[in-house]
Amino acid sequence: MDLTTWTTQGSDPVRRKRLAFGYTVGSVGAGLVAVAVALTAGKVVMADEDVPVDVTLATAPEEHKAEPEPEPEPEPTPEPAAQAPGPRLPKLTPPKEIPKDKPAESASTADDAYGDGDPYERGNAGGGGGPKPALTQTAAPPPPPPPPPKPKPSGPVRLAENDVAPVSISMGAPQYPAAAKAAGVEGTVVVKYVVTETGAVTGVQVVRGPPELHAACIAAVQSWRFKPALRDGIPIAVSRVARFPFRIKT
Repeated sequence: MDLTTWTTQGSDPVRRKRLAFGYTVGSVGAGLVAVAVALTAGKVVMADEDVPVDVTLATAPEEHKAEPEPEPEPEPTPEPAAQAPGPRLPKLTPPKEIPKDKPAESASTADDAYGDGDPYERGNAGGGGGPKPALTQTAAPPPPPPPPPKPKPSGPVRLAENDVAPVSISMGAPQYPAAAKAAGVEGTVVVKYVVTETGAVTGVQVVRGPPELHAACIAAVQSWRFKPALRDGIPIAVSRVARFPFRIKT
């Protein structure tokens, strides 16, 4: 529609439709706004208004919790007993006037623990303790008795490692018997004997060997002499063995 038609005609149906639609949309929008304001107005709470608070009263009294008992105080340690005070000495007081007469000497009493001397000579004028008793020395115990001597062997013994062997003084070899030599008897004779505490030879006996040679060996051994064997410095009797070989030289 042109401008001439719009200005000359008294009414325009299209324009009326547009206006009616605009009024309808505006009314609906205003109504929605009003409804939204009404719904939100009930939920807003002013800051200055008092808000009610639900309070629930207790139906039973609360149990009273017992307070913990205080820890017992430690018992005071007893103080050590004070040492018994000794005899108290008289206090010195300066004289107010110098006496002209010589003071008379007074006899010592039984209570004077220091004798004739000055009670202040040893100090301790305050009476802190008397003279200490002298220390008594205990006698040393007697030394233990010496060990008893070792028993002396009753018979001949064999030499031990620490014993001193008998020392020969005189020792001769046996003679070859002429009868045994003529008969061609040869062999080794073993003789056992004892050297006594005095160095003499006893108990001579033949262990083995030809019988024709026994007498010559026994006679030779019985003539021997020794210095006795010693054990811990004490003479002892010991058993000994000697061997005598007999051979005929051709």
